[in-house]
Amino acid sequence: MPSVKDIMTKEVVSIDVNGSVFNAAELMSSNQLGCLVIMDKDVPVGIVTERDIVRRVCAKKLPGETKVSEIMSNSLITIDPDASLKDAARVMSSNKIRRLPVLQENKLVGIVVASDFVRNLGKKSVSEEILEAMGRYSSSSFPV
Repeated sequence: MPSVKDIMTKEVVSIDVNGSVFNAAELMSSNQLGCLVIMDKDVPVGIVTERDIVRRVCAKKLPGETKVSEIMSNSLITIDPDASLKDAARVMSSNKIRRLPVLQENKLVGIVVASDFVRNLGKKSVSEEILEAMGRYSSSSFPV
């Protein structure tokens, strides 16, 4: 059964806790991302999304120099890379989140976003691939 590590994005773009909202928006735009993980040294402490920037900065007419720490979601919900996809989906659904940082031994190793599940649905399992490969050969192809 696939686990979180099988579908997560391993290269996570992050920003320092003291970074500005303007820098965060630039990073998101240049990397075509919808979120950034906020780091305090090597420790993930929050997440900021495009929606956060729109609702908490633009709508309130805050300056671009506002620190991401002032607008981030700081109740960071995470998951282990060996967790099942079912568990990850449950965590995301029950917490009404679409982005789930992946931590191993308190170190950021990836992120799972809702679209990763959709992408994974189209992939064949190892069992399906083996059965398909076996089906290409007639029974007379295998010595008895």
